[in-house]
Amino acid sequence: MKRKGIWISIAIIIAAFVVFYFYPRQEGYIKIDTKGVDMQLRSGLFSKIRITSGAEPVTVNARVYRPRLLSIAMKQDGDTWRLNSSGPWGKLAEIRVKNDETTVLKLGPPFTIKPRVAQRGTLVSVGFSMIGQAGEDYGTTVVKNGRRLPAPKVKIVDEAGKTLASGKFAYG
Repeated sequence: MKRKGIWISIAIIIAAFVVFYFYPRQEGYIKIDTKGVDMQLRSGLFSKIRITSGAEPVTVNARVYRPRLLSIAMKQDGDTWRLNSSGPWGKLAEIRVKNDETTVLKLGPPFTIKPRVAQRGTLVSVGFSMIGQAGEDYGTTVVKNGRRLPAPKVKIVDEAGKTLASGKFAYG
């Protein structure tokens, strides 16, 4: 009697495995609407997908994806410019792909430069963020032809145009 119960249990497990294995998976599509984008998405704990912008949408399983890394490379006047993002992601925080539908991602340029000001006692720290059109935050490090550009310069002026302070930003 015990053997019969064991064989029935094994048959049920195998049948369940076969059903889930051959179950038609729902698929959708992701299209990135910006040239030169290389994006890494994750779904679940260990699953990650790399998507690059191109003419055709990329076929993926229908589910929710979350970005891990985002890189944009643009060519201008023979130079290659690269920006990277590791979040925060804005509207890209959850990318929902539905069955037989194309999810179009609009990200990157035009960029918005937002100042960040923090004060600790008498020390005032001024920085900036580069925000893409989906609200994704890019790092302030800009790479041109494989080399990091020097930190940008800053000049603070009053209403009359008199320079109050000047210097340059520092990475980190």
